[in-house]
Amino acid sequence: MKKIRDTEAAEISEQTYFDDVKKIQTEIKNYGKDIWHPIDTIKDDYTGLFGYVLKSEKTGQIVISFRGTEMPESVTTKVETKYVGSPSQDAMLATGEASIENGNLVYEKNAISKGELAESNKDVKEDLEGIVLGNSNYTKKRYGTTDYLGTPSQDASLASGRAELDSKAGTISYVHKNQFTEAKEKVDHYVEKFGAKNITFVGHSLGGGLAQYFAVTNDSNAITFASADIYSLLTPEQQHNAINGEYKDNVITYTYPDDVVGTYYEKSVGSVYYMNDPSQAEMVGVSMHGIKNYLDSSLYDDEGYFVPQVLFDEKLQSQLSLSPLALKNSGVSDFHIQIQESLMEMYVQEMKQSEEQIEATKQALLDFLNVYMNSMRDMKSKYMNAVGSGQFDKLNASDVEGYFHEFTKAPVDGVPMLFDIQMFDSLMASLGDTHQDTADIAYNMERMSTDLMQADQFLAQWLRYGS
Repeated sequence: MKKIRDTEAAEISEQTYFDDVKKIQTEIKNYGKDIWHPIDTIKDDYTGLFGYVLKSEKTGQIVISFRGTEMPESVTTKVETKYVGSPSQDAMLATGEASIENGNLVYEKNAISKGELAESNKDVKEDLEGIVLGNSNYTKKRYGTTDYLGTPSQDASLASGRAELDSKAGTISYVHKNQFTEAKEKVDHYVEKFGAKNITFVGHSLGGGLAQYFAVTNDSNAITFASADIYSLLTPEQQHNAINGEYKDNVITYTYPDDVVGTYYEKSVGSVYYMNDPSQAEMVGVSMHGIKNYLDSSLYDDEGYFVPQVLFDEKLQSQLSLSPLALKNSGVSDFHIQIQESLMEMYVQEMKQSEEQIEATKQALLDFLNVYMNSMRDMKSKYMNAVGSGQFDKLNASDVEGYFHEFTKAPVDGVPMLFDIQMFDSLMASLGDTHQDTADIAYNMERMSTDLMQADQFLAQWLRYGS
């Protein structure tokens, strides 16, 4: 069965900015047209939440799309006022902003309606309070239940609707009402009805943040564009999983490297791919933030995927050879690892490039080693702390040490190793000397690229087993 492609996800994200959509038509050259029918609307006027639950006419696929931040649109009106020859009126005439008709000064005035401004303010409030300043409590309807003491701050929270009083229990619970909390009920309903693995969440900007969040919390899938950062809204466990790549297969995000929103994050939740060469990016701003920047037909191949010429890996910042969604839809698991591994192999063929590229490769390898060492320390510590209680009450520390000794190589600084650290050191030494024989560097990189992929796969399996 054909699975959703890049172009369909972008088109659906764009159409979600319109109210009362009866159908969304997509077209892929090699597959023809498809009609996506809304079977439900996810809406809350108070928070500005809006989205659709869609079903493909051809394949029966389910997509849940969320609308992003809406900027207010101005309305142009014609203004006529009596011309009295004032300095300000003459200045408008001199600059061509106004003209005189029948003794009146005539000019156009741009204004934003109160309704447009109110809707925009809801989204901006969500972006600031939730995405920028929020934490995992922000996505909970109720949190922080405590004894009611009648303090001024408690009474103020009750009066504003930010808290609820349980007079019988004598407690006060703080509440949130935002787009994340208000979307949850319907998302839960359709996840239960269709199954999380049969749903793809899509969205742009704030809508992309909502899509990412519900994909992570439901172990589902998401395709997002210029997504708002939701790392801070995850639980500590989910943040740990994100750092260790647990969601890289599930969540794919595209953004332009000079988009201030799409690149505003410290830690990516899933896989992030740039739509331009990041080394050529200009000053960050909002000009490339709009969803229309992802709709040009030249960005897509005949299969409906982004052409690799426009895609660059977030970490190694090199051009891809295939759309990540194409790899995923073809059944390749851990596709993000294969992408980075293939990029490492490409470096082997390009070792005569600048010293900057060699330095970038060194940094990528050091970043990998740092994540690996920290992850293995955390994993070993987790099992050490678990022995002697619960389901591990018959185990002790020596059992854990024995397990790691049996399945790993000799430890380095007490950390179990899944790959050959001597090969890593050999590669780093070769990269450290740019005058070293390039054939020697290429040989070690080929060996290390294989070790990198295998080590990441082993580590991912261990972390999934331990979670």
